[in-house]
Amino acid sequence: MLLKELFKSKGIKQKWLAQKMGVSEVAVSNWVKEKSIPSQKNFEKISELLNVPLKDLIN
Repeated sequence: MLLKELFKSKGIKQKWLAQKMGVSEVAVSNWVKEKSIPSQKNFEKISELLNVPLKDLIN
């Protein structure tokens, strides 16, 4: 997953994504560090919020 790179390139903070998704900052941090994987529903939300094709997040 490329979340870390996406945040950097789009100037987005983990806190912003956590607030928009209604999840904790720890959850987003764990996704970025690849300690855990978002659910399919959360992958879809991330895709929509970051304006990135879903397939690019999953690969």
